[in-house]
Amino acid sequence: MTRRRARRASPAPRGAGADGPRRRRSPLVPAAIVAVVLALTASAWWLCTRPVVPLARFADQNVLLVTIDTLRADALGCYGGRAATPVLDRLAAGGVRFDFAHAHAVVTLPSHASILTGEYPFTHGIRENSGYRLAPGRATLATRLRATGRAAGAFVGAVVLDARYGLNAGFDHYDDRLPVGHVPTAISMPERRGDEVVAAARRWIEAQSGPWFAWVHLYDPHAPYAPPSPYDTQYAGAPYFGEVAWVDHVLAPLLDEVRAGTRPTLVVVTSDHGEALGEHGEMTHGLFAYEPTLRVPLILAQVGGATGTSHGTVSSVPARHVDLVPTILDLVGAPAPGDLPGRSLVPALAGQDSSDRVSYFEAMSASLNRGWAPLGGVLAGREKFIDLPLPELYDLATDAGEQRNLADTARVTDRMYSDVAALLSPDQREELETMRQQMQERVEKERKRRAELNAAAEAALKAERGNAEGKAPGPTPVPATAKQPESRN
Repeated sequence: MTRRRARRASPAPRGAGADGPRRRRSPLVPAAIVAVVLALTASAWWLCTRPVVPLARFADQNVLLVTIDTLRADALGCYGGRAATPVLDRLAAGGVRFDFAHAHAVVTLPSHASILTGEYPFTHGIRENSGYRLAPGRATLATRLRATGRAAGAFVGAVVLDARYGLNAGFDHYDDRLPVGHVPTAISMPERRGDEVVAAARRWIEAQSGPWFAWVHLYDPHAPYAPPSPYDTQYAGAPYFGEVAWVDHVLAPLLDEVRAGTRPTLVVVTSDHGEALGEHGEMTHGLFAYEPTLRVPLILAQVGGATGTSHGTVSSVPARHVDLVPTILDLVGAPAPGDLPGRSLVPALAGQDSSDRVSYFEAMSASLNRGWAPLGGVLAGREKFIDLPLPELYDLATDAGEQRNLADTARVTDRMYSDVAALLSPDQREELETMRQQMQERVEKERKRRAELNAAAEAALKAERGNAEGKAPGPTPVPATAKQPESRN
């Protein structure tokens, strides 16, 4: 497949050898997850207790938020990845690199909505890339930082974050200009190169006289993978990692500029989601919520001004996208609303917050577009529960690849729903009961289908054996409803 944007030759790397009406859907309340949280929080959430605080509070510092689309945490060099990423490695070496950070959705628009609002998808209401729009008047990070006197500019690299979807709320300047004439496909959307996005952001930053907040979104690692020269040849057998190396390269002038600034800048680098690259039977992202697509990189660092030299640290404090808004507000000395689900990561880094912290996640695209079962889940400690008709439970501390499902269907579903109704509002209780009935119906349907498939397979095997013994087998009965499953849920 040809790339959707023209590629120009780039300098050698520094260190490298559809819009639609808003869906009116009842929000999928994660009430089923609440009981799982109650059961799983017995596990310790905080695995790292060494106090490390390489971040300081500066009321007048700039804020630079960089979101790199479709970036697996383990792709970066500082995470032990295959891509050469000296620019981001240097940033991590002077800041905090979180080794257990997670998104709440595995597609671009819902995940960015969580990053910018500090809310879970079931609260901000965006569950898929199309057909949804952030409700007018909803507060975003830009809204809150503008209230502190900062200018706010956004520079996005793909049409999925076009202003029409509502993420422009609070920004003085929202640059979503994209090349015209591109025809979207299932995995290709109109976008612009990372170097063009960075150049636009730099022009805006240079024009600011006071403190600012800039959001820079780079779409390049998204499929189809076609890194520019010389990354196309250096990563000929692994073009995804070539795209990651390219993005690292184009970030260099932006980070060099803020390092040279007289005012300190808080830099936050993360991804909206990862990329499966064939793991768990998924080539890209959006269907499932295994670690290759749910786990994201997260780097926080302060550069420029009088920040001085900081020795970087790696933190095992579990971090969530909903923690970013409270963390950023904390570091600029602004109060965070008490109704947000996230908490500042700064006290945890200092060893002052060891309370349990759980994370909700979902992958709703297949449910909304294909009629599959809704996929939601929760992370508590290093235990990860995936709520499906056939539930899955993994201990990520001993099974990072999610190969051993520890869930006993009856035990988990009973525990998941028992006594949860007492924690919910009347409307949520009704929705929970409806959800439970639907789940039970799906489980029974799946069991019946599997039994029919097993019967058909046994009949075919019996017929084959009879044929091998020289007997004339009768017709093999195949149930009319038997077919190969299209998905695991």
